[in-house]
Amino acid sequence: MDMLHDMLMDVSDPDNWLAASDIDPSRTSLSKGRNWINFNATISEVESLLRTEYKIFSHVATGHTHVACDEYSIPENLSAHIDLIMPTVHFDVRVPSSPSMDKRAAPASTRPGRPGDGFLPKKGPIISGPSPDVAPQPFSLTTCNTQITPECLRALYNFPNGTLAKSSLGIVEYTPQAYLQGDLNLFYSTLARQIPSGTAPTQNKIDGGTVQTATQNYDDNAESDLDLEYAIALVYPQRVTLYQVGDLQEGASFNNFLDALDASYCTFEEGDDPSQDSVYPDPATGGYKGAEQCGGFASTSVISNSYGYNEADLTPFYEQRQCQEYAKLGLQGVTVLYSSGDYGVAGNGNQCIGPNGQYNDGTSGKFNPSFPGTCPYVTSVGGTQIKPGASVTSPEEAVQTVVHSGGGFSNVFSLPSFQSSAVKSYFTNHKPSYTAAQYNNSQATRGYPDLSANAANYAVALNGKIQLVYGTSASCPTVASIITLINEQRVNAGKKPVGYINPTLYANPTMFNDITTGGNAGTFCWRVKLHSATPSAAVLKRAELIIILGCGTAGFTAVSGWDPVTGLGTPNYQKMLTVFMNLA
Repeated sequence: MDMLHDMLMDVSDPDNWLAASDIDPSRTSLSKGRNWINFNATISEVESLLRTEYKIFSHVATGHTHVACDEYSIPENLSAHIDLIMPTVHFDVRVPSSPSMDKRAAPASTRPGRPGDGFLPKKGPIISGPSPDVAPQPFSLTTCNTQITPECLRALYNFPNGTLAKSSLGIVEYTPQAYLQGDLNLFYSTLARQIPSGTAPTQNKIDGGTVQTATQNYDDNAESDLDLEYAIALVYPQRVTLYQVGDLQEGASFNNFLDALDASYCTFEEGDDPSQDSVYPDPATGGYKGAEQCGGFASTSVISNSYGYNEADLTPFYEQRQCQEYAKLGLQGVTVLYSSGDYGVAGNGNQCIGPNGQYNDGTSGKFNPSFPGTCPYVTSVGGTQIKPGASVTSPEEAVQTVVHSGGGFSNVFSLPSFQSSAVKSYFTNHKPSYTAAQYNNSQATRGYPDLSANAANYAVALNGKIQLVYGTSASCPTVASIITLINEQRVNAGKKPVGYINPTLYANPTMFNDITTGGNAGTFCWRVKLHSATPSAAVLKRAELIIILGCGTAGFTAVSGWDPVTGLGTPNYQKMLTVFMNLA
């Protein structure tokens, strides 16, 4: 308070930098969020203000032009008050996947849950039902290394069944992704017999959200069936809420979901980006004709979101705006979790960033971190697996069956203080040999994931059969369920849900099972050469295992302590419960 007068004068004195440089106050304005000052000026005026020279830069592949400078300066006494001046040295654009895809026209097909979304779970063999692909095995703790069930997860991470029905878990899905009640019932009768047939999530339909049944196939049902079957099985009798976002024509983005939780976000920082976020009413024939839903939906205590983008898909401004919204949810006591991705250091769909700034086939180029997992205000969940032939009580390794745990370092978000010690220790003791040509090795940016859980061989009831699926799409709702079970105990003891957990995770690394083997290099696949075009055993000539390395490298390796493959490790529920119950 003794500095109140000086502080007030400092922000109120009209004799400021712009005015002193002959930028009349009528040429300035505040953004709607009141944290940007916009002003109109000529190039020569700005060059004088910033002591720089502007140039026109042209993208070699797309021809797009951008006004920018190589460097700029401001008075030293202003450096503590100004975070960013644009346009200057920043190129606030996303990486185009082809010359035809620029930042002004992103089609609805690029939104979460649409065909080709690399975050959707990966298909495995049918293991039960008509015409299985492999000989069925009994579901037991002795077969967890080949087929994961709810009981396997309870044994792996030492957590019980839910009992108190005093907390809530939210699962977010983006149309056309949809669950089938018949699949949920089959899962209950096969792997979760304590749950009555017909048990369904509470449905919150946002912006015409549709739990569609018109198309029933792996591509449209696998994600929702997986998320809801395991979430309901692991936390029952606690409530699971489904946030179904977007209509069949337009779909939705993460911002559309966040708008529905917080009305102010619809207009915050100039509002959503129509090139990335769905616009309602939907002008398409048969689309949702209601107004965009701003507010009106309550948040659950824990939110699991098994989707994601590449950081390079979006502009830094877009990502920073959205990241602030996750911070606001944390202030409200909400835990937000996102899966880290399934392609190791490569991006969504196994894409790396080539020298021309465009995505390639993942065999070379720069690492491609995911978003929102790199936002420091969400908890990013990577993937592990039981080692082949090992028991459910043996130490796990980083997932290397079908998928690889997404992980690395952000190109947008700075290193948060809660993670500083862990990242410093990683670089001190296990520094990778890669250079800035492969990844952001500044040691000053956010690392991900934060923790991990099993991501291989999940037995899922899907389209009337039991099928194995793979991906951090599975590990994310698993960790979210464990946090929900901890909330159950806290609420029963008269305490609040745990809320934003990242600082507590990093302050208590011993409550995790440290994963020290495996890595996140890339994708394994088989290439089969045949005598003829008919794929039968009689004509099989040769099969080769092809290893697509992560952007031309072996990726990162799981090591002792935090690492950019499995984070701090996998949960130990009993240890986590002790820590969180001792907090206020």
